[in-house]
Amino acid sequence: MIRIAILEHEKETKDIVFLLSKMFENTDWTFRHFFKASELAKACKQMTFHMFIFDGMFQTPRFESVFVHDNPNALFLYVCDQQQEGDQRGRILHISKDNLEEDLKRYKDIVVSLCQQVDLYNLNYDGVNVNLPYEDIYYMEKIDKMVYFHTRKGTFHQRMNMSSLEEAFAGYGFIRVHVSYLVNEKHITAWYNDSVQINDEEIIPMSRAQKRKLNARRKQVFPK
Repeated sequence: MIRIAILEHEKETKDIVFLLSKMFENTDWTFRHFFKASELAKACKQMTFHMFIFDGMFQTPRFESVFVHDNPNALFLYVCDQQQEGDQRGRILHISKDNLEEDLKRYKDIVVSLCQQVDLYNLNYDGVNVNLPYEDIYYMEKIDKMVYFHTRKGTFHQRMNMSSLEEAFAGYGFIRVHVSYLVNEKHITAWYNDSVQINDEEIIPMSRAQKRKLNARRKQVFPK
């Protein structure tokens, strides 16, 4: 079940919920509307939200520290008065109040795939089945014949084909940045000329061929 928290004016919330019902028509989801940030902060102590939708006025350093920082696996959508450039962080999106339907439709694949990361991936590690939430997997690295899964719970490895993994993980927001690397877009915090950064820490190389593909994709999804 995907849980969504909305901190917005009532009118915009009604419009957003109607559009989300189309976006998640094949997915179990629920939402709660909040009028005050204090009410939302209290609710966050009692349950986990997978997506937050905020009015653009709440995009402040204080909100970043209270909500974005403390919910590292959540997706955030800011509803702004005007269209803004895409944030480098994969889990921060902006939509325009004047183009709610168009923007949400453009972001549909990203929103759905990142929210579905609450599902579990079954990994066989040294003969033991390990169930990993997709959102807890930061990136995968191919070394020789082994694929190493770098996750919140540590590093695991399994002998498998990287191309098969790319296909299987595409629907969960993972992108191929290099022949040897498959990364979780939710955990990308910066894009550079020849690399991406994961969780403000690790730098993952990006090949020229993959860079061209990803840049073309980003231009379609994140217009300036």
